[in-house]
Amino acid sequence: MSTARPPEGARTAGTVGIAVTRRAWRLADHLTALLLVAMLVSFVLAGSSLLLYRIPEIERQAGAALQREVGGMAERLALLLQTVQRRTEQSSQLLDQVSADQADALLDATIDTAQVAAAMYRLGPDGRVLAAGLPRGQRAQRGALIGSDLSRNPLFEALASGPGLVWDGRHLSPVTGLRTVAVGLRDVHGHVLVAEMPAGALVRTVALAAGTDAAPMWVLDGSGEIIVDASGQGAEGRLNLRGWLAAARPRLQWQGRDWQAAVAEAPALGWTIVGRIHSGLDNLQVRRLVLFNCFALAASLLAGALIAALWARRMAQPLQATVARARQAMAGELPLPAAQRSTVVEFNQLAQELETMAVALHERELRWQSIFNAAPLAMGVADSRTAMQLLAVNDAWCRDFGFSREEGVGRSVMELNMFIRPPTDRQIADLVAAGPVRTELPLRRRDGRIVQTLMFGPHPVPGSDRELIWASMDLTPLREAEDALRALNQQLEARVAQRSEALASSNEALARSAEQLRLAQAELVQAEKMAALGALVAGIAHELHTPLGNGVLAIGSLAAVLERFQEASRAGLRRADLQDFLAGLEEGAEIAVRSLRRAADLVQNFKQVAVDQTSAQRRRFELHDVVRDMAASLRPGLAGTPYTIEVEVPTSGLLLDSYPGALGQTLGQLVHNAVLHGFDGRAHGRVHISGGRGADGQVWLRVADDGKGIAAGRIAQLFDPLAGGQRTQGAGLGLHIAANAVARLLGGRLTVQSSEGEGTCFELCLPDQAPGPRSASGDTPGPWRSE
Repeated sequence: MSTARPPEGARTAGTVGIAVTRRAWRLADHLTALLLVAMLVSFVLAGSSLLLYRIPEIERQAGAALQREVGGMAERLALLLQTVQRRTEQSSQLLDQVSADQADALLDATIDTAQVAAAMYRLGPDGRVLAAGLPRGQRAQRGALIGSDLSRNPLFEALASGPGLVWDGRHLSPVTGLRTVAVGLRDVHGHVLVAEMPAGALVRTVALAAGTDAAPMWVLDGSGEIIVDASGQGAEGRLNLRGWLAAARPRLQWQGRDWQAAVAEAPALGWTIVGRIHSGLDNLQVRRLVLFNCFALAASLLAGALIAALWARRMAQPLQATVARARQAMAGELPLPAAQRSTVVEFNQLAQELETMAVALHERELRWQSIFNAAPLAMGVADSRTAMQLLAVNDAWCRDFGFSREEGVGRSVMELNMFIRPPTDRQIADLVAAGPVRTELPLRRRDGRIVQTLMFGPHPVPGSDRELIWASMDLTPLREAEDALRALNQQLEARVAQRSEALASSNEALARSAEQLRLAQAELVQAEKMAALGALVAGIAHELHTPLGNGVLAIGSLAAVLERFQEASRAGLRRADLQDFLAGLEEGAEIAVRSLRRAADLVQNFKQVAVDQTSAQRRRFELHDVVRDMAASLRPGLAGTPYTIEVEVPTSGLLLDSYPGALGQTLGQLVHNAVLHGFDGRAHGRVHISGGRGADGQVWLRVADDGKGIAAGRIAQLFDPLAGGQRTQGAGLGLHIAANAVARLLGGRLTVQSSEGEGTCFELCLPDQAPGPRSASGDTPGPWRSE
């Protein structure tokens, strides 16, 4: 059997140029770029290594110099304080040698000659100002200062124990009303001499000795607040570095920049001196180093570009000659001329390999013919300029349509009578212009049988403007499979309809069961409420019995005292009888008032608890008040038992805008659960209720008992309905209701921690404000509504 003739495009496929999707570079440009990139990468690596080494070293040296500078400032501050201290001691001695009339003049002269002192005044043993020295502009205020009582001044109180000297870095000046630095000196006679200095003036005096190139300095008081900004940027009172000092970090953020900082202490005043210098690129030395590296990189790239261009042009000349020989080989111009020798081994090898390319192309042409014939789809190559005359067909085309290769090649599809309705030349031209498409088309075989085919094409042959590739697939087996699948789908649809009907019936039955379960749950909730109400009424009756009984006995005692007084009056009233009457009357009235007040307090507490639990009204309240009232209402129920309730909740600071009724019922349920299940069979028991505010700002409330705890396997289902431990004593919905109230109404969460034998702790985490809008009536917006 003859082989198929390959299309013209297949024979010349090797001569077709590669499609370029982006701008191509010449080899010389590529080599130049390669050399520049290699130079750039090398320089960047070297420069980066230098920067990675030098920048930390520069910052380390700068940090060490800053630390020395800050330490020097602390030492100069200490020397200045010693100078002020000596001047104060000298002034105190001189004051003892002059008269009281000369004391003001002496202190004024001291102020005029002092470096930083702004005011000096002498206090008597009683703390009153005896003499004062002020600056010239403030001496008119001396009369208001003389006689002032400064006995409550912290500096005066610090010297109350006896002679000595005390520094105060936050002294409140009686002259200016501002915070200043002050030193107080108490002599043996009890007189106290106080010298005031503005903190800023004190620090700036010390900073002048460091020169104009000194680093910016901050002075912090004991709380970490900046009290002096020596740089003049106005940071006083705007920044607190207490957290930064506690963390002991070497860097800090200020005004959007990163600073390197050093710290020194001034123990006499309790001050901390913080010096800072720029870090990173803000550091002048680091910036100079980076700029030098950038300039060196630019110079190197400029020199490298010149060298690389010359070197690349010299290397590209042999390759250009090789490209010309390759074009001759693709055009079939054999034998090729001798190759130009190059100094590059790879270029010489390329020239040698090119000589074998013509043979390789011929072998590739034969290989393409094999692939074309082995394709499973019917394929044919047609000439668009000769009415689709077939140039080549493969074996699958011969099999599907029944023609031999000799019968098909050289004839058009119309000549073979394969079309049911032959297309016109215009239709063929439009189809070729439209490009590759998929089309279902009936075709006639050689034996006359019609087959439904799926046509793919036309696909242009690369390198040819006239040859087109067509492919087709016989759809007969696929149509038979589709018919079988359609019948199967109809059967499946019938089955799905039956299953859907059965599922609808099951869903209806399930809905009825769910409604019955909801009604049963509602009845159980109501039963739990009635049981709690019964326990509350019994506790109220028991608790009120004692104060009311005492009140009745007190009233009876008053009646007996009155009867005795009447008998004594009839027999002749004596002073002793009157005194007995008044004493008995006072004692009985006191007992009656105390008993009735106790009963009124109990009624008020029970009333508040009852109102909160029945109205479910939202209001603002202190957590302590609700917990206290609820504990008071629960204690009567524990009377006669070895169980106690302890409350440890702050009386203020835990203000909530929430539902005290729901919170109280939840606490009552948790206490009831502890007594019923945690203390069952135990001779003692303690419920501890504590509260506070967590780090996240939410309020927490814990109800802990020292009972027998909960088994680990039951904790996960503890808040599920009907998960109670003793079904005979409750419906098992208490904790489920409590958890729902905390989550849905109070907007918090209820968790539990317990170990068997070590007690149980329930924790409520509540927001300051319950979720949901406040309704006009104050009723609960959710399902927690009392009935």
